[in-house]
Amino acid sequence: MPDKSPDLKELKAIVDWISVTENISQFSLKFADVEIFLSREQRVDSPPIHQITAIPPSAPAPVAQPAPDTNPMPQAAKQAVKDALADDEVIVKAPMVGVFYAKPKPGAEDFVAVGDKVHADTVVCIVEVMKLMTNIEAGVSGTVTRILVENEQAVEFGQSLIVIKRDA
Repeated sequence: MPDKSPDLKELKAIVDWISVTENISQFSLKFADVEIFLSREQRVDSPPIHQITAIPPSAPAPVAQPAPDTNPMPQAAKQAVKDALADDEVIVKAPMVGVFYAKPKPGAEDFVAVGDKVHADTVVCIVEVMKLMTNIEAGVSGTVTRILVENEQAVEFGQSLIVIKRDA
């Protein structure tokens, strides 16, 4: 089989596919003398960066550097939230990097408020990524005890959003 490098159309198709696939946070592909590395980890105030680099076969592969913590909540505050949880409380976390929406549309009431009863399938918020709105469900039946982020705040993967006290 001949060693043929992908053309620009093929590379663009791969980048586009990764951009719309939600469950991929990092992607790396090496084909002949072309290497692609894509990452969804980004600073809140900057657009995503997709880098396509042609590397000669003899060059060492670049080493990924850890992304800086862009969560507006300091590490001590994150630990305080975790430590402050009762045994019967559950945290609803962001399943992806995006923007948190507490309302289904501007001017509407919030999906939930502190004190509201929810069921496992109750939509508690939306996380938007690249104009794709994803409903986030409670996952448990119980009562909302805390909402940890503001409407339209940027959130990162795994960030705590809402605390729910499980029903007994």
